[in-house]
Amino acid sequence: MGPALLEQPGGQGMDMVKRGLERLELVSGETMAAEDAGPAAGKSLEEAIHITDIDPLTVDLPLAIAQLSTQLEQRRVSVPEKAEPIFERLRRWADKPQRPKVGEVMNRISALLLAEGLDRTAIEGLKRAKGPAEWMDGQFTQLVAAVFRPVLVDLVARWTLPEAPAAVFHHLGASIAADRMHISVAYAAGCLLPTVPQIRGLVMAYFRTRVPTCIAEQALAATEVESAEYTLVVTWRLLRRLPEVVSGVEAWGWEAPLAALMSRRHSETARLLACECLSLVKALSDRGRAQLLRTLEIDSAQLARTLAWLEHGEQQYAQAARAQLVAQNRTGFEQRIWCESGDHRWLDESQLSSCVASVGGVLLHAHESARDSGELVVTPLVARNIHAMALATSRREPVLLQGAAGSGKTSLVEWLARRTGNELVTIHLSGNMDAKVLLGNYVTTQRAGDFEWQPGLLTTAVTEGRWVLVENIDLAPPDVIQTLLPLLESHTLFVASRGQSITAHVQFRLFATLSADARAAARADGLLGSSVWTRLEIGSLDAEMAEIIRGAFPGLADDAEALARAFRDIRDIVADATPAGRGPALSTRDLIRWCTRLRAFSGDGFARFQEAVDTFTLREPDYERWRVLVQRVGAVLGVAAARVDQYIDQHSPGVVKTGRTLKIGRAALTIDKAAPAGERMPFADTHHSRRLLERIAACVRLGEPALLMGETGTGKTTVVQHLAALAGRTLSVFNLSQQSDASDLLGGFRPVDIGLIALRLRESFDVLFARTVSVRKNAAFLDKARAAFGKRDWKRLIGLYRAALKNARQMLAAAREQLNETQGEPPSTKRARLTAASVGELAEEWDAFERHLGEFEAMRGAKMAFSFVEGALVKAARTGAWILLDEVNLASPETLACLGGLLQRERSLLLAETGTRVACHPEFRLFACMNPATDVGKRDLPPALRSSFSEMFVHAPDANSDDLLAIVRAHLPANAPAALCHRVIAFYRAAKARAAEHALVDGANQRPHYSLRTLTRGLTYAREHAQAYSLRRALYDGLFMTFATQLEGATQAVLVRELHAVFAGENLAQILRQTPPARGADAVLVQGFWLPTGREEAEDADSGYVITHSVEAKIASLARAVMCGRYP
Repeated sequence: MGPALLEQPGGQGMDMVKRGLERLELVSGETMAAEDAGPAAGKSLEEAIHITDIDPLTVDLPLAIAQLSTQLEQRRVSVPEKAEPIFERLRRWADKPQRPKVGEVMNRISALLLAEGLDRTAIEGLKRAKGPAEWMDGQFTQLVAAVFRPVLVDLVARWTLPEAPAAVFHHLGASIAADRMHISVAYAAGCLLPTVPQIRGLVMAYFRTRVPTCIAEQALAATEVESAEYTLVVTWRLLRRLPEVVSGVEAWGWEAPLAALMSRRHSETARLLACECLSLVKALSDRGRAQLLRTLEIDSAQLARTLAWLEHGEQQYAQAARAQLVAQNRTGFEQRIWCESGDHRWLDESQLSSCVASVGGVLLHAHESARDSGELVVTPLVARNIHAMALATSRREPVLLQGAAGSGKTSLVEWLARRTGNELVTIHLSGNMDAKVLLGNYVTTQRAGDFEWQPGLLTTAVTEGRWVLVENIDLAPPDVIQTLLPLLESHTLFVASRGQSITAHVQFRLFATLSADARAAARADGLLGSSVWTRLEIGSLDAEMAEIIRGAFPGLADDAEALARAFRDIRDIVADATPAGRGPALSTRDLIRWCTRLRAFSGDGFARFQEAVDTFTLREPDYERWRVLVQRVGAVLGVAAARVDQYIDQHSPGVVKTGRTLKIGRAALTIDKAAPAGERMPFADTHHSRRLLERIAACVRLGEPALLMGETGTGKTTVVQHLAALAGRTLSVFNLSQQSDASDLLGGFRPVDIGLIALRLRESFDVLFARTVSVRKNAAFLDKARAAFGKRDWKRLIGLYRAALKNARQMLAAAREQLNETQGEPPSTKRARLTAASVGELAEEWDAFERHLGEFEAMRGAKMAFSFVEGALVKAARTGAWILLDEVNLASPETLACLGGLLQRERSLLLAETGTRVACHPEFRLFACMNPATDVGKRDLPPALRSSFSEMFVHAPDANSDDLLAIVRAHLPANAPAALCHRVIAFYRAAKARAAEHALVDGANQRPHYSLRTLTRGLTYAREHAQAYSLRRALYDGLFMTFATQLEGATQAVLVRELHAVFAGENLAQILRQTPPARGADAVLVQGFWLPTGREEAEDADSGYVITHSVEAKIASLARAVMCGRYP
């Protein structure tokens, strides 16, 4: 086991080491067991048993080849006929090794693993053996694998490469048929899988890409009895050791050839083996298997004896293979068959096969998209974590990463996924998560009235081989844990609602994170299935912070120690000032954000202070405590106290537009003039708003998702809207609630006119047709298609498109043949100039078009069709717009689950209803607003989701008199007297004070909440109606509407007296009696307010309806609100 796994509390690391040694499933670069090595190995007893980490790239190839030759002689293992010339060449190279030929040497060693399968030793050993203990084929293959164990994954990967026939297989003979080579690969896989389960994915990749028909069909086609029996032995072993091959290779049909092989015209051995294979394919129970065996009508004694030999022979084989692996590990440990000096290494990463990546000394199966972007700084602790996680990943073990918030758990998994080219799906759990989000649900389809099963995030990942990261597993509700448990134990997912059992794809991996705090640890210990996880402790990176800064930010290398020291001091200050349980503590994630900002906004020492304030202190909700925090941060960074106070009280960044550049303080943004101009609302240019604009603009500049916390009416949404208007960006504001559905954001199937679907189909066809054939030469055909579209003759249109599809496929097939004949050179014709890549790409696009055409044909008879309509979030992510999710903490767990992909390094959205992934536009920005989770119904965000945002608390700007005056002036007409503005401010503060004293209550007997939103709504009413009603009358009505109408009668009078003070010295009664002339003939006067009339004829007031003074006042309030027409 890797050292990182040994550091687990409670002796868990030692238990895992013992369990690992018992399994002996050793991987390249992992600990080699060296028990009994003793002092001769030069290691202590603990080192001899536990840890000697072998980097696969340090294997001494010449010495390993010599060791193989020695072991073959000592163990008296015969060399297969096909392997003799290969082995001889390897020995000659080992005598005089040459570095340029290392790649060819690796290909020859890879071919050695396949040689024994061509000799059919399996069936011969079975027939010659007098008992199960003597049936021991595969010794040569196992010995080669044991000697070259550190690089075995790379050796197997070479079989799957496109160049394998010329690079590997030709060493075994030029005349070997492809079907024999497939059987040889299956044989070698069956020999290796008991001790090397890490090659499962590679073996599956070989069969999916290279073997078009089921290998059982080769047994059926065999002309010799022994050939058929041998193929069935190999098939039986493969099915036992790689059951995923049944569902993982969709092109293979198992039942028909196996059923045919059970007929009487085949030998009893072949019939028995075919029966056993069919039992494994169908996953029959013991009873079902016995019933199937009885259909063979074979002598029961012979049947029992052969079955026993098969079963016990397998056990003997597995035990012997493990014993040989341990012995060879001991030999390798003693002989030191690896290079300790990097200067004399024979291998480097460039010589590994393209589908293998060396991760922390462990070779892992990698995809074409794998890359090492270098963004991860590999410190000693990080290296140990990478090694341990790669080790568990290679074994398909679920990994539970436990560590403090921000310690790099998520980053580590994301980096490993990118390094191996695997697609990662992140799921943020909360206590309200429903298992159906993970498993799936029935959704509408394009046909009206039809529903189909749509797999959920987890089901899709399990089926398609994606990686899944479950954040905060300790918060998972019981039904989610019950869903995950079979995956942990048996790599099987059960969908109870459908009675379905899904075997996980061989590439599927499951990771989970767990916070290191005491409450999370206690929940995890009581978690169902907690013992099944492979736990990885992510230790603190405090001691390596300076090294991380130097590695990730070379420009800050000289100040790395000072920055790390300052961060630790600031972290302690913030922890002391923050009450327990309120928000996450500062972590390495915040240090990285700070350094990222320092690199982006370079400046003097004061710039460090400013970025530290924005990165570390903005979560504090209490203004006075925030002020103290800023002062203490300034002291840590050596900023004078006077300058800190000046920054707090007077900092007002400039807002300057120059050409297409918008500069707000230190943040410069590019103005998008192509965006449509929206309605410009009044905006008060205050110190508070400018500071907030600068902070949000800095997040936009760095691509950070911003989370604005604060009470209702503090201007969170308004400031984001104003910034979007200044930058010329399209901003969509989406108000979330507990009833919000994920489809509202992502989209879903909606009823649409079938003509719209036909238009989309036509547009895609026109583009694809023009890329494939000449438009000019096919103008007549295109005219017919356009005519059918114009007449809505869908049957005719579909027939034309199918004819074009057929011709396009014939043309692409001819182009592919021509490319093969010319060995990949482009055709010389004027039109073609196609490459193999472009032909393949066009073929895939035509296949997609055929699917869409089939869907359109299925719905063409319907009056109403359904089509997937993108939601606001998908549109914004695809087009590069901005989106603001208001009240994000009220969203349902299903809605929050869709945000996980947007917060990863490579932002994307997974659409569950279509199964597609939408990559985010580089200019896309995500904002979220929420009120503090202090009221009923307002819950907090999942910790991992919240920590992914750049969070800032927006304090109310009404504490500053100058800012408040600017807000009032911005929302009133320009000619509003200064004295009137000051009296409005006095009224606003008096109203808030009365509410705080519980002197005011609303109709529900609750204290009203007054904020700047209440004030600005009243002022907006005054501005819009000042011309018709006069400023003072409109101001009175606006303030009365927003502040007083919600109050209970007795307390309303208290507030009305405060409102009258706004108009002190004026004849308020006369002002209120003023009624402007009607705006037109289509208006009716109700209690002094002109209301627009509708289409229906107005009726006279019911003379039987008694209108008292209170009723009259309520009618006036209602008429005022209706005339406003702005707010519900």
